[in-house]
Amino acid sequence: MGSLSKILPQLASSKLFVTEGGIETTLIYKKNIDLPEFSTLPLIDTEEGRKTILSIYQGYINIALAHSTGIVLETRTWRGSPAWSSKSGLSDPQVVDLNRTAVKILRDLRHKTETPSTPIVISGAMGPLQDAYKDSADMASFSQAREYYGPQIRAFAEEGVDMLCIMTVTNLDEATAAVSVAREYNLPIHVSFSIETDGRLRGGRTLEDAIREVDRLTDNYTTYFGVNCAHPRHIMIALRGVPEDVMSRIGSIRGNSSLKCHDELDNSVVLDRGDISVWVQEFNGLLDILPRLKVVGGCCGTDEEHVEAIAGRIHSFS
Repeated sequence: MGSLSKILPQLASSKLFVTEGGIETTLIYKKNIDLPEFSTLPLIDTEEGRKTILSIYQGYINIALAHSTGIVLETRTWRGSPAWSSKSGLSDPQVVDLNRTAVKILRDLRHKTETPSTPIVISGAMGPLQDAYKDSADMASFSQAREYYGPQIRAFAEEGVDMLCIMTVTNLDEATAAVSVAREYNLPIHVSFSIETDGRLRGGRTLEDAIREVDRLTDNYTTYFGVNCAHPRHIMIALRGVPEDVMSRIGSIRGNSSLKCHDELDNSVVLDRGDISVWVQEFNGLLDILPRLKVVGGCCGTDEEHVEAIAGRIHSFS
């Protein structure tokens, strides 16, 4: 694993940690809550919204408690960069304040629910500065990305997150910018790529190449890499033939429930929870080949049932 300011519980543990499923898709399709631009920031600005999110977090904590393992909880700030402020109907200062609120929600929850056998890791979540699933000639440059991620990471650092995570990455300038700012604050960071059904990042880059390039450009600072927002079957395709040194850099997998491509999911009006037995079977294959995997969970379309199903492998894996 790369550089970090302290030993994170999931790195020190012999057990896999769990993380969440697809909280945003749960809010949209199961709670019938509108999330402008897939952003939960406006939701955490209301008491009712915070209660809803807390109840969902608690469901995942209960899974970790039942399996006596730790859990990584992400702040609801995937769209928390000022780049998304106008699209979310918020000002830049409001966005920064809501990033702080998102951390405080998790700090309070950890205080109430953490146990010695179930440590709770608070991860400050970041996401792409553009729609990750649409080809765009207007992608942020490295310097632009640093400007956008800077206020968000500063808020996370000041509120005391344990680590950072940038998820659903397809643009390496965004990934390396986030890592470079994380390094300035001496915060551990997890970089999680999104892939298409062919196992490659949007644009055709291989997962191996993306990991190697980010490590090359940032002096291996990333604590570990991951893949999210793809079905475990497609993640397995991405890992075919990948050498051991790159496989050992992958510490997190968060799989989508659906086998559909991103374009199909974007245009879907119903939730595709997939076949959980197939999801678990394919996930098991990933557990068998990733030597340094530390955190497992779900992404779009998944919920507590998916995470509970994969959590059953924790004891036999460790």
